Amino acid sequence: MQILLSLPGNVVNENLDGFQKVLESYSKLDFKYLDNVPVTKDHAGTTVSYFGDEEWILSAYIDRKITNKDKITFSEISSFELATELKMICFSWLYTNAGRGNSYPLKPSTIIFQHSKLLQVYKFLEKMKWASISKLSHAVLFYEFCTYLTSLQYSYGNTVQIFSMLNKVQRADHILPIGLVIPTDQSTKALAIECCAVEKTKPNQFYAMPTSIMEKIYSRAIDYIEKLYPYRVLLSELIRELRINYEVGKKVVDRKINDGSWKWLTPNSADYRVEVNKAKPQSYSSIIELYLQGTPLEKHILPWRQFESWLSKIQAACYIVCAAFTGMRRSELYSLHPDSFKTRTYNGKIIHTVQSYHHKMTQGRGQLSEWVTTTIVGDAISLAEALTQYMREQLFNHPDPMKNHEASCLWLTQTKKSEAPKIIYEGHFRNKFNEIAKEAGAIVDDEALEEFYLINPNQNSVLSNKKIALGYIWPITSHQFRRTFAVFVRRHNLCSTIAVKEQFKHLDIPTSEWYEEGGAAAVLRGINTDSELSELIKNVRNEVITETVFKWYNRKDKLFGKRGLEIMKDRGSIPTEHKSWQEIHNHVKAGRIDFVGTLHSYCLAGYQCQMSKVASPANCFKCENQLIDEEQAKGWSIRHQQCIQQIKYLKSIDSFSSSIESHYLSQIKAAERVMHFFNIPFSEYKQDGGNDD
Repeated sequence: MQILLSLPGNVVNENLDGFQKVLESYSKLDFKYLDNVPVTKDHAGTTVSYFGDEEWILSAYIDRKITNKDKITFSEISSFELATELKMICFSWLYTNAGRGNSYPLKPSTIIFQHSKLLQVYKFLEKMKWASISKLSHAVLFYEFCTYLTSLQYSYGNTVQIFSMLNKVQRADHILPIGLVIPTDQSTKALAIECCAVEKTKPNQFYAMPTSIMEKIYSRAIDYIEKLYPYRVLLSELIRELRINYEVGKKVVDRKINDGSWKWLTPNSADYRVEVNKAKPQSYSSIIELYLQGTPLEKHILPWRQFESWLSKIQAACYIVCAAFTGMRRSELYSLHPDSFKTRTYNGKIIHTVQSYHHKMTQGRGQLSEWVTTTIVGDAISLAEALTQYMREQLFNHPDPMKNHEASCLWLTQTKKSEAPKIIYEGHFRNKFNEIAKEAGAIVDDEALEEFYLINPNQNSVLSNKKIALGYIWPITSHQFRRTFAVFVRRHNLCSTIAVKEQFKHLDIPTSEWYEEGGAAAVLRGINTDSELSELIKNVRNEVITETVFKWYNRKDKLFGKRGLEIMKDRGSIPTEHKSWQEIHNHVKAGRIDFVGTLHSYCLAGYQCQMSKVASPANCFKCENQLIDEEQAKGWSIRHQQCIQQIKYLKSIDSFSSSIESHYLSQIKAAERVMHFFNIPFSEYKQDGGNDD
């Protein structure tokens, strides 16, 4: 059988025969055969996990830059019957469509997550000494489970997920012979509200930082980057020398072990590390002093452990800057690489971006995307790259291909010298975040607390009161940078909600608005105190819209798009009084005429449009509300060039696929239609690669 992870849906049918044999063995209680069924393999195709194992290793299917969880464990369930049933469910998720809630195969990280939630149910079953999850089909026993879940005082979100797993098992009755029928008509959300902790019923949205806290933390992180960026090569060479010094000592000890001189020692002995340390040509402190003595970094000549901690803090500062000035998700930040920072010219303006992969609602490797940012992020990436250069070289030369894949990651550590470098996860970063917050003096005061409640309207006060307290350091988590970015840019009107949607790679406008929650409230608090300012802003907006629409109806300028062509057609038939500036202004003030810019066109549906297709502008050609004027057409010309350049780049790194080609080709052809209509010179794109420019 072929594992279903990240593979096309047609693999499901190919797997059915093999899965049927497993199912028959399970039904016949043929556990000898069942235990020897291969479940997962490594990158070379060698089986690493069998059905009977207490641990299923998924490392060959997991991108460690996205998650640090790479296994499913069953050891917490001691009952053989329950553990086997749980394995059958997880096996069906791997090889059939049993766990799918949509048309996409399950991601390995999703399967690991679903197992962790279903495990809570099986812990209850074992506690009650019941042999199958089907026991919950009885109304009385299901009530006992709900009572048990209530006693755990889980949050609403966690409780919903547990009930959702029961629903998945119930819906898999066409595949699995378990026969679970949930004895209630209540929805998972209704059940979760009844069973979760009362004070945890309200979701606790990730926090946006108050302005004073944000400024202190970001300033401190930027200060690290600006001061150390000029010395990144020096630090890189120092880190390399420290590692080589260790490797020389290790070779000396390994040679004595291998030639039999030291029969009393093995690489697994407790004294192995001590002997390697003795065999090093130089002490760590002497190397640090040699490199930093007489430089502006002289004050950082510290004992090895303190110096190592200081380097980790620099990495954390680089991470903060990258997250703070892009709004990227954690998985996207971990997909940054040394060549991520790009500088482009758009409409005569210099635009800085970072290139990475986003994995939300994508299958397989992820989708290559770009995020608008600022130059300090480029410096942060360069500094992080220098600090991990030798670690990445070690991973690149490692015999394990999975380690080779991690070699592009910027966020690495090697605290255990005898092991290959590892990716830094948030738990380690969080300690450094707190150190930076403490250094920055990011202490919660009355003003910060008041602003916290204003810009975080969806926080659960019962939970937030335990984390955000007067006189204490602000507790940083990585997702706060994303929320803070959205709230800040909308609060200060630095970009539109549509621009946030583009930056955050959201599927629709409501999701972006959810991230911005609190930004509008902060703006309104200031504007409401000045009614004249509020009225001025409203009047200016109405006049801008009126002036633009007046120009469309009264000039002979070309317009494209379905709505644009309609306006051009109707110009001669509309009475003059209805095309007057005042008449149009009256319609605008009454809300009957409105439009928004979509970066590539105008949408005359106003903010009623959810902009779900704005990420691929070509899709808007089917919309009756699209309008493109000559100024927007210039933007299409630039988009045409960028798409062709992007295709060439993807081909050069062997990352070009048919789906990516389809995405860019639709935009290129749409741009060519626009340029042809407006008589803008262009070279037609040829799919066979015959383009010269």
